Amino acid sequence: MEVEKAARVAFRGADAVAATTGMASGRVGAAKKIIGDKLLEKATETAFKYKDYWWGVFIPPLVGMGAFFFLLVSLILLFMPIQEQGFNGGSPSVYALAKIPPEYLQIFMAAQKKYDVAWNVLAAIASVESNFRPDPGLSVVGAVGFMQFMPTTWSGNRDPLARDDPSAPSYDTDPKRIASYGGYGEDADGDGVADPYNPWDAVFAAAHLLKANGFHEDPRKAIYAYNHAEWYVDKILDVASTFTSEMLPDATAKGLPVPKDVYLITSPFGNRPNPYDNTRTEFHQGIDIGAPLGTQVLAVNDGTVLSSGWNDGFGLEIVIDHGSYKTQYAHLEFSCVQPGDKVVAGDVIGAVGSSGRSTGPHLHFGVNVNGTWSDPEVFLGAREEAGK
Repeated sequence: MEVEKAARVAFRGADAVAATTGMASGRVGAAKKIIGDKLLEKATETAFKYKDYWWGVFIPPLVGMGAFFFLLVSLILLFMPIQEQGFNGGSPSVYALAKIPPEYLQIFMAAQKKYDVAWNVLAAIASVESNFRPDPGLSVVGAVGFMQFMPTTWSGNRDPLARDDPSAPSYDTDPKRIASYGGYGEDADGDGVADPYNPWDAVFAAAHLLKANGFHEDPRKAIYAYNHAEWYVDKILDVASTFTSEMLPDATAKGLPVPKDVYLITSPFGNRPNPYDNTRTEFHQGIDIGAPLGTQVLAVNDGTVLSSGWNDGFGLEIVIDHGSYKTQYAHLEFSCVQPGDKVVAGDVIGAVGSSGRSTGPHLHFGVNVNGTWSDPEVFLGAREEAGK
């Protein structure tokens, strides 16, 4: 009985601290579970050793220490920087089509396909560094070419042909020798020469550098490696955001969120008439799939359940974290997963319902990358192919 009381008090103390800090989920939730398990294990061991004195002597200081520790961990995690995950660029904006020469746009897209580095970030670097001119002249520090590479970065630090000299820089053009010295220069167009003034070679080399510096894990860190200044990172990301309104997962769905035979989109992503008032428009951050009440809802990719519960107008909602993006499943009839559960593509996680602000049974499916809602249809692929 005493051990049961100890367990209840320990867990209530943990939940109270997590609720007070407003961070009962996510990283703090995970920390709470790990620390709570250790604390309870120690408490139970002590309980058996000192049964007669447990409640009066050991519980108050133990709970107090546990609460303080939970609060300390919560505050530390609250102020830790959150690492941004990699992404791909979506469809070019009207501004991008006007600003970027069409012959270069295809290069940025091709580099993204090879290296999984967002095309709009590559385009932003070209815009800032050269304004899309193959020969912008030497920079004040001796950077060269379309993407303004330092010669030793292009060729490799130990390459004897490379010299970072603002007045007379030199660089290697032999792709094999560059590779042997660990340089980023590439022969993307296959002419046998790695030329920093050739847009194909320069853009692919930039994508190579960003990928090697962890763009998938942390885009800001990778861009910082290109030019060691935080203001530069901010500028590149600001320009990149003008080239596309979307950030897309650097992955593709392994399946559909409902069985293929009932996959029918009834409301697409983007601006639409308000379903309750056709005189107004609203931004729809996902897609609606009209499916019968009780239809199985499936995880579209492997991941970890981030949340499962009520979310205002979305009703009963599940959010799954896939690492570089999150997926949202809303208006559910019921959920059969809990936060922290591991799921694989195709797992049944709930059922289609009409909970929350809904006009009838359907699934609202959303895809979020770096805090930006993306078009799920692009992620899911062509309707005829998705789910095969």
